[in-house]
Amino acid sequence: MDTKKMRWVSGNSVIEMSYIMPLFFSLFVIIIHTVFYYHDKAIIGGAAAESAVMGAQYVRRYDKNYDIEAFFQEKIHGKLIYMTDVNVIAEVNKEEVQVFAEAKRSFMKTNVKRTADIVNPEKKIRLLK
Repeated sequence: MDTKKMRWVSGNSVIEMSYIMPLFFSLFVIIIHTVFYYHDKAIIGGAAAESAVMGAQYVRRYDKNYDIEAFFQEKIHGKLIYMTDVNVIAEVNKEEVQVFAEAKRSFMKTNVKRTADIVNPEKKIRLLK
């Protein structure tokens, strides 16, 4: 006759695991949220910088204002993972283009400000000649 040894877990370790496992799961969730936050922050910062540079180049070449907000929204469309509520404000003056972007979701929020100078090297070079 074959007898199998039953392996039992002591009640003490079951109680300890019931405290430890939720801590591991919550730590995992916090790490995932942090990775998503920094991913979205990098995308928003890059899109804001690219929008500011495009606006500065457009103003320099054509002396008209460019729709920077629409360009920004086009750049981030479909790329954000976590933050869905994104607001952007673009300000254009004689010297620079500023893009302010704010993104938030629940308790997480990020603000990004990028600027690009409007340079006219052609005018300065012609003045030197």
